[in-house]
Amino acid sequence: MVCCMKKVNIPLKDEIHTRAKLISVLKNKGLLKYLEEAIEEAVVRDGKILDKIPNIKK
Repeated sequence: MVCCMKKVNIPLKDEIHTRAKLISVLKNKGLLKYLEEAIEEAVVRDGKILDKIPNIKK
């Protein structure tokens, strides 16, 4: 269960927005869910860089 959520306003190039929207429709999910999953995947993929910061929760 998610206790807290943050809202973000991220400017996207028109082409990226259009492609993301089309992909989300083809995957039968909303654009917000598609972008959320993409960001979560990037955080997991790049998470090791956080090891360089002392005292950070993992």
